[in-house]
Amino acid sequence: MKNSLKEIITCLILTCFFPCVAWATKINCKEFEIKYYGQADRLMQEIEVVELCARPAEGFRDKVFSNLKYRANRLNTCVQMVKQGKLGFDCSREFRKTMKANGGENCAKELERMRKSFKKFETLFSRFKPCLEK
Repeated sequence: MKNSLKEIITCLILTCFFPCVAWATKINCKEFEIKYYGQADRLMQEIEVVELCARPAEGFRDKVFSNLKYRANRLNTCVQMVKQGKLGFDCSREFRKTMKANGGENCAKELERMRKSFKKFETLFSRFKPCLEK
C-alpha cells in the first residue's frame, strides 16, 4: 500500500511540474540551423583541402572521371546544393565515389577528416530536414 501511494504521489508531482514530456524532445530548428550550416561550411572547407592535396589527373579523357580532384569538386557542389535547401540531392553516392577515386595516395589524413566531417553533416541533415520541409 505504501509503495503504491508513493508511486501515485510521484506521478502527481511529475504531472504537475512536467505536464508534457514533448517539450524536451521538440526540435529546435534555429539551433539545428546554426549547427547544420556551420557543419556544411566546415565540410566544404575539408573538401577543398582534399581537392588541393589530390594529384592532378594523369590523362584527360578516361581518367578524369575517377580522379579525386574531379570527384571532390562534384561533392562540394552537391553539399552546396543541399545546404541551399535543394532536398532532392543525396550526396552519399558522390561521397563514396570521392573516397574511392584515384589521386589521393598522399591525402590519407585529409580524406579521413573529410569522412568524419561528412558523417556529421549527414547526421545533422537528417535531424534538420524536418525544419527545411516546413
